[in-house]
Amino acid sequence: MPEIHKRVMVTSIAIILAFSLGLGVVINQIYVKSYIAMYSADLVTEVPHIIGELRQDNMLQLGENAPHRDQPIPTPTSKQTNYLAFICERDGNASWMSYGARDNGMKNVCRHIPYSLSGPDLIYYNELPYVVHVISEATYSTEEAFFVLREVSAQLESLSQIRRKTWFYMGLLFSIATGLLYAASYWSFSPLRKLAGELNEIAESRREKLDSDYPKELGDVTDALNRMITLRKEQTQRYRHAMDDLAHSLKSRLAATNALLDDNTLSRKAMSKRIIEQVSQMDDMVQYQLKRALVGQRGLVREKTELKPVLDSLTGMFAKVYSDKPVNITTRLEALPSLPLNKADLTEVLGNLLENAFRFCISEVRISSSETTDHYVLTIEDDGLGVEESLRESIFQRGVRADQLNPGTGIGLAVCDEIVESYGGSIRVIGSELEGAAFVMVFPKVS
Repeated sequence: MPEIHKRVMVTSIAIILAFSLGLGVVINQIYVKSYIAMYSADLVTEVPHIIGELRQDNMLQLGENAPHRDQPIPTPTSKQTNYLAFICERDGNASWMSYGARDNGMKNVCRHIPYSLSGPDLIYYNELPYVVHVISEATYSTEEAFFVLREVSAQLESLSQIRRKTWFYMGLLFSIATGLLYAASYWSFSPLRKLAGELNEIAESRREKLDSDYPKELGDVTDALNRMITLRKEQTQRYRHAMDDLAHSLKSRLAATNALLDDNTLSRKAMSKRIIEQVSQMDDMVQYQLKRALVGQRGLVREKTELKPVLDSLTGMFAKVYSDKPVNITTRLEALPSLPLNKADLTEVLGNLLENAFRFCISEVRISSSETTDHYVLTIEDDGLGVEESLRESIFQRGVRADQLNPGTGIGLAVCDEIVESYGGSIRVIGSELEGAAFVMVFPKVS
């Protein structure tokens, strides 16, 4: 049984048990008091006969304040009364007893009655139970007290049966309440069991998120868990994309490094300097991708980056990588000397687009920029085969490649699209004047 379920059950059962015991005690006390009230009512009807016996035996003493002293007192008859009367002295002797008590031989009963009795009480005499009443106004002697007894064996047996029935029904009530409590508890905790099951399914990749049909009390919890699951999924996706992007970005730098190693025209000093530059760029790229995976693209600091130094570095690198293909590079950047992007972002975008341009061009690559009232526009064109219209939307999705003949991962353009979109911009591919593909990037101006 789950711990919280056990706590609720134990606490609730203890409360029900205490309530049942208390209720049983109260009910039994009510029955006892009702019997005592009944005895007292019967005693009132028998008092005239007892007083008649006292008068006949000249034992009745009426003071000035005695009640009903002017009323006639009936003379006792042969009728047998249910009550036995005694006048007891302090030393435990009986100075007077009623006819019934004499017939029963109860001479020493006063020794069993507390002399200081102030209300009804139960005593045992000769193994029989008696209810004792004290009538303080019947005698005015401080050395004597007037008691009336009634044998109550039948009544106590009846009361005992009532007690047994009371406790039986209390036990039955407790059992039923406990069963209903367990059923209610099982039903109440069913959303938690469902939540645990769905979380296990999510951990086993058999479910993507929690259902929304939970009770209101668990609604905030499930919403928070769904947000956490979504953030975890996004974080995992960012790490996966970052690793793919990093591998894709390093591929060009490694190819440039190999080209430098094969370039016999460079001196050893110049080659070392160029290789160190490539290694430094690779290190910057690794740090950038790790940071991007951790905080997300929108969490990176934005800044303005000059276009010409980045373009010169990249075009020089790809000229080495594709040295077997003479490529004429034309740049027109007078209208836009810089862009509002991080240097690492700009290097990543231009690196992917220029690599594609160098790979698919025939002999010419053109880079141009322009500016409108609200936007910056940067265009990279080539004179290759271009991109079919049916693929111009899908090539920006991860894993989709327009060229199925040459090897590739299909993530370069997806990376460009993600980076440009993170700056509030857009990227599209159209037909070029050079008869190849033209990639147009639009960035909003920021104040």
